[in-house]
Amino acid sequence: MPTQVAIAIGLILYAVLMPAFSAYWMRKIAQPVDYLVGGRGFSFWVLTGTITAGCIGTGVIVGASGLAYRHGWAGSAYPIGLGLGTALTGLGFSSMRRHQFITLSEEIAAYYGANRIVVEFCNISLFLSQLCWLTVQIMGGAAVLAAVTALPPTACVLAAGLITAAIALPGGVKSVVYTDFIQAIILLCGFTILTWSALEHSGGWTGLRSAMPPAYFSFLGSASYGGWKIIGLIATLVLAVIADPGRRLSMYSARSEHGARGAMVAAGVIVIIFSTVIGITGMYAFRLNPHLANADQSLLWLVMNILPAWLAALVVVSVTSGIFSCANWNAMSAGTFFVRHIYPLLTGRQPRRPLLMTRLALGGAFLVATAAALRAGTIVGFVGKFLPVTMSGLAIIILLGRFWKRGTYQGALAALITTPLVSLLIMFTPSPPAYLNQALVSALAGALAHVVVSLLTPPPPRSFGEVVALLNDQRRYIEG
Repeated sequence: MPTQVAIAIGLILYAVLMPAFSAYWMRKIAQPVDYLVGGRGFSFWVLTGTITAGCIGTGVIVGASGLAYRHGWAGSAYPIGLGLGTALTGLGFSSMRRHQFITLSEEIAAYYGANRIVVEFCNISLFLSQLCWLTVQIMGGAAVLAAVTALPPTACVLAAGLITAAIALPGGVKSVVYTDFIQAIILLCGFTILTWSALEHSGGWTGLRSAMPPAYFSFLGSASYGGWKIIGLIATLVLAVIADPGRRLSMYSARSEHGARGAMVAAGVIVIIFSTVIGITGMYAFRLNPHLANADQSLLWLVMNILPAWLAALVVVSVTSGIFSCANWNAMSAGTFFVRHIYPLLTGRQPRRPLLMTRLALGGAFLVATAAALRAGTIVGFVGKFLPVTMSGLAIIILLGRFWKRGTYQGALAALITTPLVSLLIMFTPSPPAYLNQALVSALAGALAHVVVSLLTPPPPRSFGEVVALLNDQRRYIEG
């Protein structure tokens, strides 16, 4: 069977079965809380699968494998940062499950006395960040479809947006969690077989190493990519996970605090182990063809030119599963933020039919993201350069809000202003020294500004518990 035919069959089965499975869960939705956080009833095993799948999206599958192609084990630093951030978030923040939050902004509000300026800044920033990341995931799915099918680019973007919407829209978080659990199994099985095949055809670990430049096999490829770049990449991803509303949404959906913590840590460990798969895959492609014009296409080149048809189909479905899993979580976070925060901000009232409004918001998010993906150039540039700047500042105020009780909203505002300014200053500095790492230096500057300003200003007038009670009262229209 030709490779493209096998891939087409695999993608058609995926595009039919996943939305059908999602539609099944539509019948289980009775209240808005069921749609938004799955009734807070997901078990450890199900959450572990969905968090794992949600970690392995476009950045890991396309970007990290391309980095491994160019710099060896440096490609593993990307999933290591995501896995480490996921595990640390589970250890440090799973206790927030007990407070019945449904968005990360509610958690931030509780840290800073529900200060309106801080809360609304976070609401808008996090909502827009999820729309941007949803756009990137749709673009990633479209890139895969374009590389393995004969469809034109516009059709690939539309197909990617339609498939992700068909999975997420019917049953909300329940659809996303249970379909992601299946997709995680497909993803891990597909890449495990691919890794085994790569090592077998390379003459094992020793054979692969002998075919690589020596710098590729240095610790995390630091001799090839640069030690400070590796540290900065991992730090940036850890901070991004801490400020990721999708990870929080998965924790808030857990059946228990213990289950939330265990699932986050387990998923983080799995993703860290998966980092070896990305490194081997990228280097295997380099061994076979060291002259690719675009390193980010290394995995897809491997699929289309080297693998047998059945394995190529399995890997493509695995890659698609990982990308669409991330897209679904980004979409759910955007929809939840719109109903809980953006709609009240725009209208001055809560939606009268929150379940219907959530579905409409989710559909709108897919339309906006798909339209943005059709104009990919500017979106990619924005996400790659400026979105991490904003997320690092949010991560700082979340960390200090959680672990330093003396923090004030004035300190949070100082951090939110200082972190992006320092980051942009470093970004636009011609040839900055390697130790002047953008992520680390800007985060430290934001933390320092937070501490200094907090010590100079009075504590918040309302305690954490008082704000939680206020939020619980505001959320009654969702809880049903």
